[in-house]
Amino acid sequence: MASRDLPPPTSHAPPDVPTGLTLFLTIPYAFFLPELVFGCWVWILVASTQVANPLLQGWVMYVSLTSFLISLMFLLSYLFGFYKRYESWRVLVRTG
Repeated sequence: MASRDLPPPTSHAPPDVPTGLTLFLTIPYAFFLPELVFGCWVWILVASTQVANPLLQGWVMYVSLTSFLISLMFLLSYLFGFYKRYESWRVLVRTG
C-alpha cells in the first residue's frame, strides 16, 4: 500500500526547458533534428520501394508519416515555447 506521508502532487511548468535555437544545444532536445532527418529518409526509401502488396507499403508510409508529423509538432512547440503559454502543458510533480 502507498504511504500516507507523501504530499499531494502539485502542478508546475518545467522551467529548465529552453526555447528558441538554444533548444538544439541541450540533450535530449538536440535529437529532434536527427529524428526528423531520418524520418524523411524513411519516407524516401519506403516510397521508392517496389513491393508485391502495395497495401502494406501504404501502412508503413502512414506510420512513418504520422511519426514524423508528431515529432515536428513537438519540435515546433518546444521551439516556440508553447508549453510555457498554456495551462494544459502543466506537469504533475511531487514536492518535498
